[in-house]
Amino acid sequence: MSQDPEDVAVLPPPRRPGATSADVARLAGVSRSTVSHILNGQVTRFAEETVGRVRDAAARLGYVPSAAGRSLVLGRSDLVVLAVPNTTLTNVQDIIEAIAADLDDLGYSVVVHFDRGGGAAANLARLQHVVDTLRPAGIVDLGSLSLRDLDTLEEQGCPILSPRPRHVRGVDEGNLAIARTQAEHLIDRGYTALAYAFLVDHRDDPFGRMRAAVVADVCAEAGLPAPTAISVPLDAAGAQTALCDLLRARGRPVGIACSNDEVGLAVSFAALALRAAVPGDVGVIGVGGGSVGQLVAPRLSTITFDVRASVGTIRRGVAAARGGVAEDDDPTLSPEIFLVLQGETT
Repeated sequence: MSQDPEDVAVLPPPRRPGATSADVARLAGVSRSTVSHILNGQVTRFAEETVGRVRDAAARLGYVPSAAGRSLVLGRSDLVVLAVPNTTLTNVQDIIEAIAADLDDLGYSVVVHFDRGGGAAANLARLQHVVDTLRPAGIVDLGSLSLRDLDTLEEQGCPILSPRPRHVRGVDEGNLAIARTQAEHLIDRGYTALAYAFLVDHRDDPFGRMRAAVVADVCAEAGLPAPTAISVPLDAAGAQTALCDLLRARGRPVGIACSNDEVGLAVSFAALALRAAVPGDVGVIGVGGGSVGQLVAPRLSTITFDVRASVGTIRRGVAAARGGVAEDDDPTLSPEIFLVLQGETT
C-alpha cells in the first residue's frame, strides 16, 4: 500500500557539525561578508531573494553566528551585564531572576557581575575589563556603582540601561519606597523614637545605608529626633545586647525599622527575652514578607512587595534605551507595590 506523499513527514536536513560562514556563503552563492551582514540583521541593503537564500542555507547547515562575530559586526553583543553589590539582601536571587526574565523578553542574555567586596576601585576595574571583553549592550546597576563609576563606564562606550537614582545620596526608587513605608508605619502606630537595625555581616550593605538615610529623612519631616542605628547579629545573645544598648540610650517605646525579616525576628525575640512588650515597648517591622516571620508568635510586621513589579523601572529603562516601548513620563514606582503586611510586632 503506497503512502500519500503529503502524509510523509519531511525531516529537516541533519545539522552539519562545525559549519562555518564560509560554508553558508558557498551554499547560498554569496560572499562571507554578505552572510555576516544578513545573519546579524543588517538586511536593508540586500535583495529579499538574497536574504532568503542566506537564511535558508544557514538553516540547512545548522549554522549559528558566534557571539564574538556579532559583537565585531554590531560593535556590541546581545549581553547585558547586571552589576550586583556585595550585599546582605536576602532576595537578591529573586531580583536577578526577574530582571533576567525581562531582558530575555527583550532579546538579551544576562551576565551577572558580583562585587566581591574588594573596594570600589577594584570593582570598577573588573567591570571595565568585562566591558572591554564582552562589549555588552549595556549595564544594569543594582546599587554596585557610584554615579562617578556610571559616568566612567558610559565614557568607555557602555550604555547604562538602568534608571539613575533621582534622589539625594543616590537612593533608588525601590529602597526609597521601602524605607519610607517602614518609617511612616511606625510613626502611624505611635512611635516617636525610631531606630534602624542593620545586619551584622562581613558583606557590605548599600541598601541598608540607603534605607537608614530615608528613615532619617522621614523623622526630620515629622519633627522627630534622628533615628539611632544599631547592628544586630543573628544570635540570641548578640541581638539582646544590641537591643539592650538601644533601650538604655533611647528609652521606651522605640520603633525599629529592620534591614530584613531575619533582623526583625532577631530583634523581636531579643525584646521578649528582655521582658519588653512587643508591640508597646518595642515595635518592629522587617522587609520581605518571608513565610518564617508569619509562622512565629508574635507574627512579624513586614513590608511585602512583588519583585517583578518592583524592577519595572529597570525594564522600562532598558526597553526605551534599546528602541522598545517608550519609557513612562513618570518613572517612579507605584506606592501600591510596597505594602505593610500587618503582624503582631507593631
